[in-house]
Amino acid sequence: MIKFSTILRQWRFLCWCILLVSPSSFSAIVNNNHLYQKAQFISQQLQAIRAQQKLAEVQPEPQIFADKLAVHLVFKTRQLSSLAATLQTQQGLSASELAPAEYRVIRPRSVMPYLKELEQQLLQISKKLGVSAGEEVERPLGKSVNDVYQQLVIIEHLFEGLIERQPQQVLANNVARIKADLQQISQARELPLQFAGETSVIGRETTDVNIIALQCLYLLERLFRQLEIEPSKPGRLPAGESKEYQVVDTSVSLLAELHRAKTILQIEHDSQANPSSAFADANQAYAAWVSVRSGLLVMVGAAAL
Repeated sequence: MIKFSTILRQWRFLCWCILLVSPSSFSAIVNNNHLYQKAQFISQQLQAIRAQQKLAEVQPEPQIFADKLAVHLVFKTRQLSSLAATLQTQQGLSASELAPAEYRVIRPRSVMPYLKELEQQLLQISKKLGVSAGEEVERPLGKSVNDVYQQLVIIEHLFEGLIERQPQQVLANNVARIKADLQQISQARELPLQFAGETSVIGRETTDVNIIALQCLYLLERLFRQLEIEPSKPGRLPAGESKEYQVVDTSVSLLAELHRAKTILQIEHDSQANPSSAFADANQAYAAWVSVRSGLLVMVGAAAL
């Protein structure tokens, strides 16, 4: 006679199999392929809007991204939603409020709501302009977080000509937020922190600004090791001369890394940064990053370097 416990185990296994193949189960699965598919559809939306506005076709510069995490996708998508909000206002629509980044472990399924928010913003703009959203994009296979990030950078390029992106204003705001986040970590872990005053410099170019911003990213990873936080591999300097949008991208990666650290350290609230004026030029932006670097050097105990 078959034991009752054996029948119960078989019944549980059967129920588990049914749940696994059910439509609701499939709908709950979100991986990088789904994110890439959504990003491609968003690109298609923007291309249609550009065509309606009779703007020239954009040819993004080929770039290779490595070692990106899902949290970087969230912060990059939030940056794109800010651009879409500007476009909404420009078209006489109410700008959508930017969804906050949640303090939890970020996985691919955590990214999808932010992409859907961006998609809805563009759908609203398309409807106002009488532009068709287009057909759903076929889902690809074998995509990584880096592939999705590359698509998001392509989307960023597609805003060119639709709005004025104001990279120096965005960069100034991000630097202020980076400093405020570092203050939170310093206070929570009782680490020394002092930012040097911003001194006047001359002769700096955008590439110089990106180099020192990446130095800050490397120092942040050094700080993570001291705090026993698994560091991700920082970004890398792009080939050739850096563009302003690439410096902004580096600052977005820094904000994403700080958010990841704050989540691990259970500092689960946003920092308060005072509104900043746009940097006048690369010289002023460079001086601001030198100040950030000085604070990080103090935190890692290498202020004399």
